[in-house]
Formats: sequence, structure tokens, C-alpha cells
Amino acid sequence: MKFIHQIDPSKFIFFELSHAPANYLYRSQRAHFFEIIWMKDYKRGEDNSNEEGGYINFIPPYRSTKPEVEDKKACIIAFDREYLEEDNQEYALDVFNLFNMHGQLSGFAIDRNTAETLQHLTLLIEKEYNNPMGTYLALKALLKVLLLNLIRINQHYFLHQDLNQKRVYQFIMLMDKHYKTERKADFYSKKMGISEKRINQILKEKMDRTLTQLLHERVIVEAKRMLVSCELTIKEIAYHLNFDDPAYFSRFYKKQTGHTPEDFKNQITGM
Repeated sequence: MKFIHQIDPSKFIFFELSHAPANYLYRSQRAHFFEIIWMKDYKRGEDNSNEEGGYINFIPPYRSTKPEVEDKKACIIAFDREYLEEDNQEYALDVFNLFNMHGQLSGFAIDRNTAETLQHLTLLIEKEYNNPMGTYLALKALLKVLLLNLIRINQHYFLHQDLNQKRVYQFIMLMDKHYKTERKADFYSKKMGISEKRINQILKEKMDRTLTQLLHERVIVEAKRMLVSCELTIKEIAYHLNFDDPAYFSRFYKKQTGHTPEDFKNQITGM
């Protein structure tokens, strides 16, 4: 029997980490996905105390870091951007904020009650995903319910964050708006009303990165996105990212990633 909107396994993936496809975490195809990784046996602190509900990681497309999930009990949901209803701008913005969209891992711990709700939702997603008659539209609807729950949790979490964590969020939002043209610390310190030294202290404490490192990583994330998803030449991408000299852009890219933009584009197109 024919049916419409069949699930495309190349655009949506669900699995428990113990049943992960071979070398999934190292595949270049991951670059296209939004990923939700629920670590159910997450431990924190020097005493390795358990979080009751685990920890949720949100990883945006074209990330520059990999999660440490080996030998852990975890559930992974990965999906292509077409699973988001971007016509609903408020919802799409909330999703982008949830994932931060700046190339770093973000996330939060959850309590037992929240974990029970997420467990019900992920079971429904898993059943639809594995159903031979499962459809894209049903899976998209279930994913939206899951994301709306996570957005609500994230907003509650943000309200209870300390001042420094809110400053990190403020910086990330400023960086995402201005990173193409503003790559010096004094611009951000003036916008935030605190010193460059203090910004770096906060970012180092909360994200283990300096302001400059985060800016560079954000540029690389966008460069990778453009190398994969658009028809611009490397020279055009360099100009789009506000590099006056394409050769300098290539040197910058190689210094940050270990390979040239040409090598990365060839690797992707050769897959």
C-alpha cells in the first residue's frame, strides 16, 4: 500500500547509543543535523553524584566539538532542518536559542519528573520512527512537542541562572549578530558594559573558551555551513565573512581546523 510523506532515514535518526550505527559520531554527515543527546546516567561534581533525570545536550549543525558520550547510557535524536517549522518565526527562534547555534555544546540537567515526560515523548518518537507505516508529518509533530517541552524547561532554567551565565548568553547573542564584522573584544565589552578582562574570565569559567576563541569558532561554523550548503566559491565565502584576502581566510581556516576549506569541501562532496 502506498502512503505519502514516508520517513527519510537520511534526514531523521533515532537510536539508543548502545545501538548506534557504526562510527556514527565521526561521520561527516552529522554536520547537517541538529542533535539532541540525552545522557541518562550523567554524573556531575567531584563526588560524581547522579543527576536524577540525566543531562540533555543540544548540538547545532556544523558544530566544532564532539560530545563525550562513549560508554554512556544515552539516547540520540538527530534531524535535518526541514523538520523545523520555520514559518512559525517565534518557535524557530526558540529552537535556535535552545541549540544556541554558535557551534558549542549547550544543555542542562533535568529532574526525575521531567525525565518521565521526556521518556514518554521519546518512546512515541521511537515507535513512529521504527513503524514501517511511519510518516514524516507524524514524526515532525512529535518532534515539535518534544522541542516545545525542552524550550519551556530551558526558559525556566535560564530564569534561575546566575548573573555570569546570563552574561554568557548575552555575549552569545551579540556574537551571533555581529561576528562577521566585529571580532575584537572591546566592541563586545562596550556593548555589555563590562571590561574585556572580566568577559574573558566569565567565558573561561563557564565555557572553557576565551572571547576570541569563541569568535573564531563561530566563524568556522558559518564557513563550514556555507562550504556544504551553498554554491559560492571559497573566495566569495571569504568576502561574505569579511575577509579582505581569500588567502588569509584559507590560512585562518587551516589554523583553526587543521585542513584547508578546499580539503573540507572536497571531503563533503566526495561522500
